[in-house]
Amino acid sequence: MEYFDVVIIGSGPGGYMSAKLLLEKGKRVALIERSVFGGVCLNAGCIPKEGLYELAIRESKPRWRVAVQRIQGKVAEIRNMALKSLLSKGLTYIEGDAELIDEKVVKVGNRRLTAQYVILACGSRPREVGISPEDLLRGWVIPKHSVCVVGGGATGCELAFILRSFGFKVFLVRKDTVLKGYENIPEEFAQKLEDELERCGVKLVEEMEDTNADLTIRATGRIPNFCQERFPFIAVNECGYVRVDEFLETSLEGVFAAGDIVPPMGAGYAFEKARVVVHNILYGKEKVFDPKRVPVIFSSAHQIGFVGSIRDAKVFATKPLSINPKAYVTEKNGVIRLGFDDGGRLVYCCVIGKDVSEILNLCATFLGKELEEQPFAHPSYGEIMNEILSIKQEVCK
Repeated sequence: MEYFDVVIIGSGPGGYMSAKLLLEKGKRVALIERSVFGGVCLNAGCIPKEGLYELAIRESKPRWRVAVQRIQGKVAEIRNMALKSLLSKGLTYIEGDAELIDEKVVKVGNRRLTAQYVILACGSRPREVGISPEDLLRGWVIPKHSVCVVGGGATGCELAFILRSFGFKVFLVRKDTVLKGYENIPEEFAQKLEDELERCGVKLVEEMEDTNADLTIRATGRIPNFCQERFPFIAVNECGYVRVDEFLETSLEGVFAAGDIVPPMGAGYAFEKARVVVHNILYGKEKVFDPKRVPVIFSSAHQIGFVGSIRDAKVFATKPLSINPKAYVTEKNGVIRLGFDDGGRLVYCCVIGKDVSEILNLCATFLGKELEEQPFAHPSYGEIMNEILSIKQEVCK
């Protein structure tokens, strides 16, 4: 039997961040991974997708095969640096399938590990069988001339734009307006994105029969990658997500869950779940996971993102991004929608434009707090925070 302070199962964003934070506090940590270190986000999700997006908008005639190889080379460098950093801090890294054979005993091959705490960060997998976005982003499939992307969610919109920018004929199959399932994205923002996709040459259709593509990518969502047979002591809900309390502890005391096996899915949420779990392991159960604090961003024909919750807002204001001096000279059609509570605090923000991450990150920092004049670099998108203060004073009288 090998003894650790914490055993972590899964090395994606939730598992990686948990290991990093615990090692920095001097804990003895084992990290178990059944596939490739870094999970889907690093190897076949957020990072390669962002790399291809940047090439698509910055290079005049990018070549797909060369671009994927180039980005995957960068991914390998990040993967190696990240793992090397954890190992230098004392991590025990184990490759193989993990199984919880007792309340605090994990089996990996012939090894038996026990710990005071266990963190489950098993990730997610595609909802449907077939060629997945991961297959495309890893370079396991190469488009020829035309591609059908099935699914009008974030991944579908992102891939449709990227592939079209690389010169492929692209069909996007969606049943309704794109991004329909995101309550924090106003319908007019989703329609604005859909119009821009069409303007870029993406063919929007409702049925696969309306396409004639030589490759079909199924971007129809993901489900928790949690096998209850391997973790029989852990309760799950009817959708297959692990049941947790507000502190992210499972039905088994001392076993926590992070990453995509706890909703909502997404790497940004996974990193925050890891911070919450580690805090509660180190200092007792006092930190609550609040998904509203996590900014979410999609990069398609427009960038679009949000932070906070539209349900918390009582007063709304919608303004062009051109209220910001830098955006005035760089943005044509950017729009920001703001929501304030009864006390005039910013509780919701959704932005659509060319480059909205800086604005979202700042809004996340000021979420739920009293706004006041702040110095920001000039010219910068960050200066919009002082414009938001003026808007608040205008609408919250």
